[in-house]
Amino acid sequence: MLMDSGEMGRGEVGVVSIVGMAGVGKTTLAQLVYHDERIETSFELRAWACVTEEFDILRVTKTVLHAVDSDIGNSQDLNLLQVRLKEKLIGRKFLIILDDLWNENYGDWDVLCKPFAAGAPGSKILVTTRHKRVAAVTAVTANNEAYHLKELSDDACLSLFTWHALRAGNFDGHPNLKVVGEQIVRKCKGLPLAAKTLGGLLRTKVTQEEWEDILMSKIWDLPEERSGILPALRLSYHHLPFYLKQCFAYCAIFPKDYEFDKDELVLLWMAEGFLQQLKGKTRMEDLGSQYFNELLSRSIFQQSTSNKARYVMHDLINDLAQSVSDEICSSLDDMDMVEGDKLCTVAEKVRHLSFTRRQYDIRKRFEVLYQMKNLRTLAALPIYTSPWSACCYLAGDVLQKMLRRLSCLRVLCLSCYCINELPNSIGHLKHLRYLNLSRSRIKQLPESVGSLLNLQTLILQGCKELTKLPQVFKNLVNLRVLDLTDTDSLQEMPFGIGNLKNLQILSKFIVGKGIGSAVSELRGLLHLRGELSISGLENVVDIQDASKANLKDKYGLTRLYLQWSQEFLNCRDEEAEMHVLDRLLPHKNLEKLRILFYGGTIFPSWLGEPSLTDLVDLELCNCRNSISLPSLGRLPSLKMLSIAGMARVQKVGLEFYGHISPSVKPFPSLEILRFKSMLEWRCWSSPSQVAEHSGEEFPCLRELVIEDCPKLCGKLPGRVFSLMKLVIKHCPNLEGSSMSFPSLCELNMEDCKEELLRSIVGITSLTTVRAKSMPELQFVQNDIAQFPGTLKFLVISNCIGLTSLWQKGAISLNISCLESLKIKGRSQFVSLAENDQGLSSNLEDLRLLDSCNVWNPPWMMHGLTSLKDLQIESCPNLVFFPELGFLHTLKHLKLKDCRALKSLPSGMMMLNCKINGCPLEELEIEDCHSLTCFPRGRLPTTLKCIRIRYCRDLMSLPEGLMLIDNSASNISLLEILEIVACPSLISFPEGRLPTSLKNLKIWNCSQLEPISDRMLHKNASLESIDVWNCKTLISLPENLHSVTHLTELKFSLCPALRYFPETGMHLPNLRTLEIYNCDNLKSLPNHMLSLTSLRCLSVSECPGLLSIPKGGLPPNLSVLDIWDCQNLKQPMSEWNLHSLAFLRELSIAGGPDAITFPDEKCLLPTSLVCMFISRLQNLQSLSMGLYNLTLLEDLEIVECPKLQRLPKEGLPETLGRLCIRDCQLLNQHCLKEKGAYWPVIAHIPRLEIENTDD
Repeated sequence: MLMDSGEMGRGEVGVVSIVGMAGVGKTTLAQLVYHDERIETSFELRAWACVTEEFDILRVTKTVLHAVDSDIGNSQDLNLLQVRLKEKLIGRKFLIILDDLWNENYGDWDVLCKPFAAGAPGSKILVTTRHKRVAAVTAVTANNEAYHLKELSDDACLSLFTWHALRAGNFDGHPNLKVVGEQIVRKCKGLPLAAKTLGGLLRTKVTQEEWEDILMSKIWDLPEERSGILPALRLSYHHLPFYLKQCFAYCAIFPKDYEFDKDELVLLWMAEGFLQQLKGKTRMEDLGSQYFNELLSRSIFQQSTSNKARYVMHDLINDLAQSVSDEICSSLDDMDMVEGDKLCTVAEKVRHLSFTRRQYDIRKRFEVLYQMKNLRTLAALPIYTSPWSACCYLAGDVLQKMLRRLSCLRVLCLSCYCINELPNSIGHLKHLRYLNLSRSRIKQLPESVGSLLNLQTLILQGCKELTKLPQVFKNLVNLRVLDLTDTDSLQEMPFGIGNLKNLQILSKFIVGKGIGSAVSELRGLLHLRGELSISGLENVVDIQDASKANLKDKYGLTRLYLQWSQEFLNCRDEEAEMHVLDRLLPHKNLEKLRILFYGGTIFPSWLGEPSLTDLVDLELCNCRNSISLPSLGRLPSLKMLSIAGMARVQKVGLEFYGHISPSVKPFPSLEILRFKSMLEWRCWSSPSQVAEHSGEEFPCLRELVIEDCPKLCGKLPGRVFSLMKLVIKHCPNLEGSSMSFPSLCELNMEDCKEELLRSIVGITSLTTVRAKSMPELQFVQNDIAQFPGTLKFLVISNCIGLTSLWQKGAISLNISCLESLKIKGRSQFVSLAENDQGLSSNLEDLRLLDSCNVWNPPWMMHGLTSLKDLQIESCPNLVFFPELGFLHTLKHLKLKDCRALKSLPSGMMMLNCKINGCPLEELEIEDCHSLTCFPRGRLPTTLKCIRIRYCRDLMSLPEGLMLIDNSASNISLLEILEIVACPSLISFPEGRLPTSLKNLKIWNCSQLEPISDRMLHKNASLESIDVWNCKTLISLPENLHSVTHLTELKFSLCPALRYFPETGMHLPNLRTLEIYNCDNLKSLPNHMLSLTSLRCLSVSECPGLLSIPKGGLPPNLSVLDIWDCQNLKQPMSEWNLHSLAFLRELSIAGGPDAITFPDEKCLLPTSLVCMFISRLQNLQSLSMGLYNLTLLEDLEIVECPKLQRLPKEGLPETLGRLCIRDCQLLNQHCLKEKGAYWPVIAHIPRLEIENTDD
């Protein structure tokens, strides 16, 4: 950027700006540039001036002059100094660096730069700034782009930190500090100043405790005299105007890494009164957008890297917000760390509070709110949640208590909670301006909502169960935003919504049959902006109501959806609907329009008028009575057009293109055109068909899609030179004609005539062809001979007439670039070719799937010298493979449902221990019932994965699978071995499993020898063993303890398994042990206390199990499941569960014969979070032992027919979910408002009380 002279005008100096947040390294980068050898040799003069906040033109001019002339005297005359500077710069190439520029005044900048115009061409000014607007002011031309400096990568930040902390590039000399050091670096979030500062603070500290102190400290707690972070960041804040300071400080309610939406934040600012609208001036929403953009330009906000529509604050900027908000903004999570009297003091100061939703939010979490009587903001985060995110549950009485006490609230966000109803006390919040109940289960709002006279924003997005809005809605005269998006059950609008003259956002309006819900209610809503969906238009009785809606004057609307009923009944008045649509003329600013289920026969003329200059996206969907399309060719900005379900349209003629002069091309901007489900469409007449020399059609069209048009039989437009993607599906009568698409890259045809494929000519860029359900297609070369050598991907599916890719004597195809070929679906496919024509030598991926009823072996595959992936599926006549040259490059081979296959290609095996002829990495064989053995030789040493499934007659595994000795010839990379449902397999080959093996899975091989000591000898890598339905397994190998990396061990349906090794299982890394359906297993492993890494233990349906080992269960278990071990009569008090200090989940089913759970001798660990109890047939009561579980969140009780009592002390306050199913006696006591236990359980956020018999 600095070395490029560019095309500067006379007297102009190129300006390059480095823009970034405080501490990101702008000055450091500028210094590196300044001292770079190439810069020194390229520029005759160089000068550096530090500008800072106060833009003093005189001082900066003197600094630059001093760099080129040391004798500048003491003159304070700016004019004289600039004249001298100009004289020194005349004809000389210079570089001037202006560091830390804040000034946005163009006049000041222009004065400063006057002397620089005298320099030689190629002279440059380099500016560093935090503000994008400063960069814009200094830009010489509109094309000047600032360099936006981003944060360091994690590795680079770590290197910088370790250098300043340890004077080293890594932690090799201090391995004990590595973990905490990496955590400190993550805290820096790539900011060099933070890494340098924290590293410097630790320069003389080498103990882990000292480093942890820095890790746990807030940036603001660090000594300011030794940290440059605080002054640098505070400068960004102090330089903000007052109106931005309060907006920025408010952002302290967001936790670190929180991604927020621009409009979402502006609405919060508006609710808090931060957007002071001058009378008759800018809308508050626009003012907020300006504020937001200014903070963005100052690098306070940053665009999210994961979602470009959302924004974040750097962690240190977030810390700055926390600091300047002075405890006015806080979060519930931070309040949890404050105790005693200080909590009361802090709570009284808080005005804006946020909290991150939890799955179950209990009432105890919100008790601190009752001390915040002056709270103005209460927001559950994230404010926006995706439709598929899980819904959370709020304790039943929290909302009622909260609303009674927080009378000063202006912002209340309870989005994504399963709230069924809103208390009437919501009406007491007289100051409330923002209410967000999106994605809740609210069915209707109480009438008291009408008392919220200051309400500005009401968000009900995604409230799928909302059926009605209160009739008092007309009182909400200050309402500006009413978001009803995705409220599918809402049937009508409230009476008098037209009175809400301040509405800016109304996402949905439903035209009703009653008074007050006519479309004319929109008449006075002149400030509507963004998107509006009007549904129920079939209910318009008076046509004049449509005119009164006055859409043409709503200049702020950019997206408009007009929808009639989906039911096309005889009572629909076609003429009336035509008049209604004619009168719903929108403003010319409209960008997107959708018309759905319109019942008129023709469209109004305004739809194609060029006055709709901004219309970009148009969709006409299921207008099933329309007999013709509107004239749309004159819409100047239209880019996307979708027409679907127009069941009566028979012809698309010249009227579709509009009445335009020969010199004007129709559809000048259209990029995507889609026709779908046009059941009667027969003919498409285009200008090129009428006038042979009419020129190019659709000059910008990139994508054309025609689907489900069964009667379309004419020709398509023949000259669309910009077309890149063509999709034609289910158009069996469409004729082939010469079509020139020179830019076409992707062609997709389904259920079409074979001649259509042949008719496309002039192709030079095609890379992808997909042909499906084209029964006339026999030889591919007949139809793609004209395709260029750029073709890379060819997919042929369900072409039942296909016999081969090309026939004998056919011309050689230009397919030298073909990389992937896929033939799928039933066909008459016999061979790849009838002659010696080979496939492309560049082919890397070949898949023949369910396509080879009468296929002979692939003789013509010898030329595939680049093939990496081969998949053959459902080829019943494939018996064997010949010797094939492609094996020298093959990495992935999958054979499935080749039931006649008797042998695999011998070339895949190694006959010579030193020659690896096939670089195979993955081998998968499934449903090859005739395969009995593998070829002679060893498996390739490159093989990493073998999966063999459902090979009924396979009697042996490959000889080289196992290792015999430690010689170099036994090198193996095998990591995954999976053998499933191979009943004829009896044994493994001699030797031991490869030491590289990580995952071993053996399922349903009932005759296969069990895992033995021989096989596991010194296996250093094995991480998972999974055995299912092995009838020969009696005991586990004695040397199982040698598999030291084992993390997962599973045994299921092993009826002969009786015991574990007597010496126990000393597996230091075992994390999961699952044992299912092992009828004769007598006991769990001995010495289970040694399994210190075991986290999950599941034992199910083991009737032979009589007791838990005397030594106790593994000490660090977090999950314990004991199911249906009916002979395990040992009292639970002897299981020593209380010793499991880390147990979080306990599941007991069909086990101990308990009457009370837990009994007074059975102490449960207080760490329990989830508990499941099922099929304890004699259980009658739950005891106080449950009440003492102070972390319990989830309790589920199923099929305990005699259970009828809960603990008299109640259930733990932490309980968020209580599920009681098929416990008939207890269910009766827990009925809502009626049961004896209802007062005890009513506060629990999620209650599920049910009988399956109900």
